[in-house]
Amino acid sequence: AGPWAPEAFDPDTFARLAPLVQERVSTLQEVPRMVDFCFLEKPDIDLDAWAKTIVNNPAAPGILAATAAGWAEATWDAASIRVVIEAAGEAAGLKLAKAQAPVRGATTGRSVGPPLFESLEVLGRERSVARVRSALAELESAAG
Repeated sequence: AGPWAPEAFDPDTFARLAPLVQERVSTLQEVPRMVDFCFLEKPDIDLDAWAKTIVNNPAAPGILAATAAGWAEATWDAASIRVVIEAAGEAAGLKLAKAQAPVRGATTGRSVGPPLFESLEVLGRERSVARVRSALAELESAAG
């Protein structure tokens, strides 16, 4: 069991995430925190990661907006998810590693986790886009 309601757990989703997480954990106790973003209504936000990847990142609003827009049109698979984030990063003058940081923060609540593109494919378009838009809305309301 994890930090989610028992009825929120989906064995098929977990089966898709397990191979992504397997090489990134040393103990089974680390697994729930790596996969909880798929079973929680909203991601459990690591406030340090949120501040670093979103709040204090001047490129975050543009990357998040471009990502949400691109995902609305893209095929929903890991390769297409990556292409959209890469394009958003290029538009902001950033390499993929820097461009994916605010997207990971917005969708998983953390700055580290399983491979992002494959994880988002599992999370699904609707939830991924909603989380990116929610992070963007929080940024905009904080700004003013």
